[in-house]
Amino acid sequence: MKWDDSSYRGITDKIIKAFYKVHDRLGPGFLEEAYHKALLIEISKDFHVDSEKGFPVIYEGKEVSKYVPDLIVENKVIVEVKAVKELNDTHKAQIISQLRVAEILIGFLVNFAKEKVEFKRFDNFYRIEKDGLKLE
Repeated sequence: MKWDDSSYRGITDKIIKAFYKVHDRLGPGFLEEAYHKALLIEISKDFHVDSEKGFPVIYEGKEVSKYVPDLIVENKVIVEVKAVKELNDTHKAQIISQLRVAEILIGFLVNFAKEKVEFKRFDNFYRIEKDGLKLE
């Protein structure tokens, strides 16, 4: 499924460039915190970024937990930073849940532990359809 994300491309393109820039400068081998802070610095050059802003998880009208994405860019894109051998289904479920709870449309899962930076984009199709955005 695809949707018209043209209004987000200016943000997502610069976020992706930031992934490459941080990886080029730091390389693999650091803990997640180093990449998180470096991305915060890099992306903040162009956009407003919230770091580790919590979103409540509500069940039957009561808060049962909080989801805390690593970075939220312009309240439009979540970036979840990893420094792991391999991205797995748990990481994917994490970003999908964060998108749902935060009601944000686009998220990136980025892994800096490899020789080349690895990232995957996730779209919140539940929210996209609810907002009536055009699906192709």
